[in-house]
Amino acid sequence: MSSQRKKWSIGLLTAVLIGSITLAGCSKGNNAENASESASPATETTSASASASPSEASPSASEPYELKWLKAQDISVPYDPAKDVVKQAIEQKLNIKINPEMVDVQQYKTKLNLKMSSGDIPDVVRIDFADDFQKYAPLGAFVDLTDLINEQDTPNILREVPKEIFEQAKVNGKIYGIPYQGGPGAGYRWNLVLRKDYLEAMGASVPQTLDEYYNLLKKVKAEKPDVIPLGGYTAQIGQTKFANNSFDNVFGAFGVTPGFFTETDGKFGNYDIDPRMKEALLFLQKMYAEGLIDKEFATIKEEQLRAKLYSGKLFSWMGWWSTPNDYDTQVETNELIKSKKLKADEKLPDQSEQPFKYLSLTGSLVGSDGKAVAPMGAPFSQMTAISAKTKDPKKVLAIIEQSLSPENQMLTVWGIEGEDYKLDNGKLKTVTDLLDPKTKQDKNGNFRGTQSYLFAPGLNGWPRYLESLPLRYSQSLDVAINNKFQITDASNYLDSPTKIAKLVELNTMRDSVFTQIIMGGDIKKFDDFVEKWKSQGGTQILSELEESFKKKSGN
Repeated sequence: MSSQRKKWSIGLLTAVLIGSITLAGCSKGNNAENASESASPATETTSASASASPSEASPSASEPYELKWLKAQDISVPYDPAKDVVKQAIEQKLNIKINPEMVDVQQYKTKLNLKMSSGDIPDVVRIDFADDFQKYAPLGAFVDLTDLINEQDTPNILREVPKEIFEQAKVNGKIYGIPYQGGPGAGYRWNLVLRKDYLEAMGASVPQTLDEYYNLLKKVKAEKPDVIPLGGYTAQIGQTKFANNSFDNVFGAFGVTPGFFTETDGKFGNYDIDPRMKEALLFLQKMYAEGLIDKEFATIKEEQLRAKLYSGKLFSWMGWWSTPNDYDTQVETNELIKSKKLKADEKLPDQSEQPFKYLSLTGSLVGSDGKAVAPMGAPFSQMTAISAKTKDPKKVLAIIEQSLSPENQMLTVWGIEGEDYKLDNGKLKTVTDLLDPKTKQDKNGNFRGTQSYLFAPGLNGWPRYLESLPLRYSQSLDVAINNKFQITDASNYLDSPTKIAKLVELNTMRDSVFTQIIMGGDIKKFDDFVEKWKSQGGTQILSELEESFKKKSGN
């Protein structure tokens, strides 16, 4: 690291970071994303010199590599790391020694910032990308991994994090950390949900194209005049939900999605002002005029949409991946009550392990070109970074690399096979009754910190995550996150002061204009909106994004 780098502020005036990635220093620890997730170093191979590759520079097989880090923990829940058998299994298998410093999950971010400011930086840091990481990385807080992340030395890391994601995570053209998401991974989370029993009654099948869907909705309208073909609802803060998800499949079939920025060869645009958006709005306007869209879509809340569904008055809508299970059960309950097979005050048992009875789920509808877009969230929210003060950065990187092998991820994410999880006919099932709900200990008095000591980025989901879910949840999430038409917002991780200042205002204007058009307003309103969007901050946002893109790329 160049001696000309800036000295750190806030307690680091005397801690100027000098030298290369072989800087001497104490072996610090890593941290956690939340109460159930914290970084987990792991390796089994022998030690190597600092000049070795990450895959070679791993801890000694005879002497555990000691690591200290912050572990976010809900302090209201009993836990003693000294009695954590999963932690002990990780230490034994990966030849490491974990010395966690416990911090309340609500105070984790504050505590980490205090450590960063004082120079007491853990070896491996789990840190929010949007603010803290981008603040500390340019100051020399983290090891430059640009030349250390490669197919030969870090295949596990690159399997988990594609090269294009590393490009988005760069700061000043350099890689200072490994993007992290966790859980089911980054991805689209919505499905087009339809009443399966209505489909069967009409002799119809689940549509794959927008034209098929449109014709199906017309069939519903003709044969079931009391049923709303397509429902929508507003967001909690009053913004029209269609701008985000209620009409995803219609917008997506035209190759656009409201609100997302695009990038081609360094030039930025926005789908809100794309000519194809105008075509999509005209199509929705036609659907609305023909009675295929709920007349109340722009005013009702989700709970009102659910009431229409439960009463049998709704055919299709865009649903969050986890909701169909409960919806299917509620529809079945109402149908059984109507047929006198269930009393009004009776409830059905858990149905989550049974196939869907009343609902069908599908992914994006394709347009005339056979393509679509589905707006997914940002691919990562945090970074796993190595402190520039660590005594052996390449060894720590080797630990991260080794911890991300499929076998080691199974241990850090799911725990001990046969105890924390079992393989039933090859399918993973977590054991849910292992711990006492009050003491959080097993019958032997041990704690079991699954997902407490891990590195798994989870950009593609934790290993075998879908298997761990009940059948209905697994099926609905599988449809959503495996939608092959997913796209991300090109403005993710880029700087634009005008975007921060003006985007809410621009989105509010968009939602109002788009709603008016769908409900029969003059399509000329779209052209007026485009001009206002540009003049009221949009053009400046695009310019700032292009500059930030160049800077991040190191140009």
